[in-house]
Amino acid sequence: MNADCHYYAVLALCRMLGMGKDSARRIAYSSEFVDDLRVKHIVFRKAPRRMKCHILGKKPALKDLCTAPKIMTARNYKVRTMVEVLVPFHLIPAGRGKSFQEKMRTFPDSPLLAPLVDDAVNSGDVYQLGIVLHVLADAYSHQGFSGIISRRNRIRGLKVKKASVRGFHDRFIRAYLMYADSIITRLFGRILPAYSHSAAGTIPDIASAEWEYKYDTGESFITRYRSGGAVSNPRRYRQAFEAMRGILQEFIQKHPAVLHGDPGFQDFELFYSHLTEPRKFRKGAEDWKDFILKYRLMDSTDPGIHYDPQDWFRDAFLNYSKRKFSRRVVSRADAVPDFVHSDLYAFYNAAGKYKEHYKRLAVLYGLF
Repeated sequence: MNADCHYYAVLALCRMLGMGKDSARRIAYSSEFVDDLRVKHIVFRKAPRRMKCHILGKKPALKDLCTAPKIMTARNYKVRTMVEVLVPFHLIPAGRGKSFQEKMRTFPDSPLLAPLVDDAVNSGDVYQLGIVLHVLADAYSHQGFSGIISRRNRIRGLKVKKASVRGFHDRFIRAYLMYADSIITRLFGRILPAYSHSAAGTIPDIASAEWEYKYDTGESFITRYRSGGAVSNPRRYRQAFEAMRGILQEFIQKHPAVLHGDPGFQDFELFYSHLTEPRKFRKGAEDWKDFILKYRLMDSTDPGIHYDPQDWFRDAFLNYSKRKFSRRVVSRADAVPDFVHSDLYAFYNAAGKYKEHYKRLAVLYGLF
């Protein structure tokens, strides 16, 4: 899924359930930030007060922040990046089958998801909740693929219903994947890594797309393809947000302090219809803003009506600049005086707890 769903749709859903604007924004921001946090280490000029730091080169630092790798670069074609970042946050394994590659495919009924969701709900941590909502959403939209290099990520015979995508961007990708990409695959398929859902491009992330494909079973030396069946993203996305709605309601029941008055708008059928209607690629965020404003879920003056992946960095550092904080390793960072109360630090701690819990579950279910 993309920011339209991970941020704006989650934000709208939280507000429709009666959550306060601040809680709703933190949950939605955490959900989308999982896709945007590519900074690996932050090295401080001086350690922030009351913060436990790691040490990098004799300097205080935050280590291993990133929750999203730069996917299509040769540097990231390595096991550690896939297993420690891409798999737990974007393609959680379902553990099906006997072989390791089969077990690593993602599906929304992954046995790892339920305890991670329960932990987030019981914790009362809105940042941790946002993270698991992202993982759950991707388990629905990315199902069948895995976050490691695997033959099962190879596909052919991709067909996308033209009427299910709209706008030049998505239709160009559809045409490229259906025609031009098949030529490239034939020429370079033996050396190009079969990585995540890269062979299907952004099709799994288009809420309105109706498509089908065949995937490499990986069961024999000779390549054999099996039909993945007809895929309806509208159905997958609706199921994902129905599941998220239930999780949010449970969170509210256990932590009623996040509520702020009675929601004025609760037409969930209209919400699901808006979620899955075909729209142009660059119109997604604007359409969701219009929806949120139209039904008075937020005001035009609310910070939460706009998503900027740099907001939490901007609020947390005195010497912030977009160029500086877009690097993999940020050096000589000057934190604000109350850095330990910043959204960025809270998200960092929540992601760390999530990763530790995920690792324990991965061992428990025999994945590693």
